[in-house]
Formats: sequence, C-alpha cells, structure tokens
Amino acid sequence: MDDDLRWEVNESLLQSYRSIFISCESFLLAVGALLYDQMLLLGFMSVIGLLIIWLFWYPVVRSRHLIVDYYKFRATLNDDGASQLCTLEQYVHRRNLRRKANQVFGLRTNWRSTRLKMDLWLPIVFSLMWLTFFVGALGILST
Repeated sequence: MDDDLRWEVNESLLQSYRSIFISCESFLLAVGALLYDQMLLLGFMSVIGLLIIWLFWYPVVRSRHLIVDYYKFRATLNDDGASQLCTLEQYVHRRNLRRKANQVFGLRTNWRSTRLKMDLWLPIVFSLMWLTFFVGALGILST
C-alpha cells in the first residue's frame, strides 16, 4: 500500500474516531444532566466520562493524527528524504525522533489550528463540564 492510500485511510479513521468520541461524550453528558438530582450516580458518570476522554479519546486521536502526518508528509518526499525518516512506530511514540522527522517534513509542530480545537480544546471543554458535575455531586453529597 502506498503512502497516499495510507494517508487517506488514516485520515478517514481520524475523522471517524473524532465523531465517535464527540457523540459518546455528548450522549454521556446528556445522561449526566438528566441524573443531576442523583448525585452518587452523577459522580460515577463524571469519573467514567473523564476516563473515556483521557484514557481513550485523547491518546487514540492524538496517535492517529500523528500517523496521518507521517504518511501525508512522507508521501511528498523523494526516496533520499524518506530514507532519513524513523519508523511509524518511532514517530508516534518517540518525541525526539518525531522532531527530527518533522524537520525533514518541514513541520514546526503537529498541532495545527483544527487539531488544537478538535483534539485538545474540545476534550478539555468536555472535561470541564464533567468536573463541574463532579464538584456539584461532591458538594451536595457532603452537605
């Protein structure tokens, strides 16, 4: 499979993962709002919502957007440039090698505007909503 096709497949997966996580968190928040008078259950739902964001959503989407970058920019290189790159696994998991590869790609960062909004700020906003529910549940339970 060539890099262009790998890029397209992984870009599609990235968009699908984003949609799945946004839908899941939106649904869970709606359920949480309906449970606002059942504080113990709301506290539990808040923990579940936060775990989904930071153990699943963020790491999965972050690694997928790194994979997209790897194939997208590797496809633009000639054979000599591509031979200077680390493996995909190293690119995703080793920051120092990713920085070197990004220099070859001409990238300063993997965080572009849309990614900052969709892959960082949106999980933070969902987390703040869950934390608000959790603090509210703790406040009412402690009184």
